[in-house]
Amino acid sequence: MTPVLELRGVSRRYAIRKGWFARPAELLAARDVSLDVRRGEVLAIVGETGSGKTTLGRMILGLTEPSAGEIRLDGKPLASVGRRSRSRRIQPVFQDPYSSLNPRQTIGQIIAMPLHVHRIGAAGERQRAVRQMMERVGLSPALVHSYPSQLSGGQRQRVAIARALVGQPEILVCDEPTSALDVSVQGQILNLLKDLQQSLNLTYVFITHDLAVVEYLADRVAVMYLGRIVELGTTRAMMTAPRHPYTQALLGSVLTPEPGLGLPDLHLGRGFPDPLNPPPGCPFHPRCPSATDVCRERAPDVTPTDAGFVTCHVQPAQTPTECDVSERRLVC
Repeated sequence: MTPVLELRGVSRRYAIRKGWFARPAELLAARDVSLDVRRGEVLAIVGETGSGKTTLGRMILGLTEPSAGEIRLDGKPLASVGRRSRSRRIQPVFQDPYSSLNPRQTIGQIIAMPLHVHRIGAAGERQRAVRQMMERVGLSPALVHSYPSQLSGGQRQRVAIARALVGQPEILVCDEPTSALDVSVQGQILNLLKDLQQSLNLTYVFITHDLAVVEYLADRVAVMYLGRIVELGTTRAMMTAPRHPYTQALLGSVLTPEPGLGLPDLHLGRGFPDPLNPPPGCPFHPRCPSATDVCRERAPDVTPTDAGFVTCHVQPAQTPTECDVSERRLVC
């Protein structure tokens, strides 16, 4: 499939002040990220909190400029695409549907906003488009004059999805779109997103920490750790035979409903490293149970795989069997 988005060596730096008179420290939220997003696919970006997922999503949306590298949209630099054209083609669905909606506007006004901004259609056509989109995302048109505070969390997220899609974009950047919802509602929203993606041939960049969501929705998965992509591959390959120890740890950390199993012991050592003072060599080596001296001294190269790539010195000997991973996943 043709890449609709290309990221080449993208990095994002922030200056963090530690005190009034101290020199600002440099935080690299994204480090030399290179990635292709294919047209019509669902690419999931997973990792712990603080791994750089949201920063990457904001750069794809154009809300944050890269400090280095380049993002290309259909072969053209994203920075050269006007704000209106960019927002017409790429739309976000944020994590919290309540804070992302204007509480002073009605549902109809919120969904119609992209049509007004891009001057699409006359007033009557916009009203019809809003009602049609509401029906498509499972909202009753009778709610068109309601306010966000009068809706449930699931309904508010449907409003956010309708607003994102009413202008007929090509790409949705979904940043944890179900994490703020009740478990009973999450499945409904995921089913809706999957149906819309298939019927409208949308491209999703799906940011999440929920591996069950990844397995259900994504075609490919990019695993981020401390601002870097440490592994990229198809969802099937990731779920059955992850190559990077961090990917293996993410899969092993999924809790099961069996009370006798307790919490999984991942042998990851100390907690998440300080991003202001990243470790030398491989960034994962302080937590990796398989780290060697070379991991502490030299950053791993990018190793191509059948499904993508992996950055690890020891990964060929650490690949788990398909049976081990699938059994764990089935229990989950």
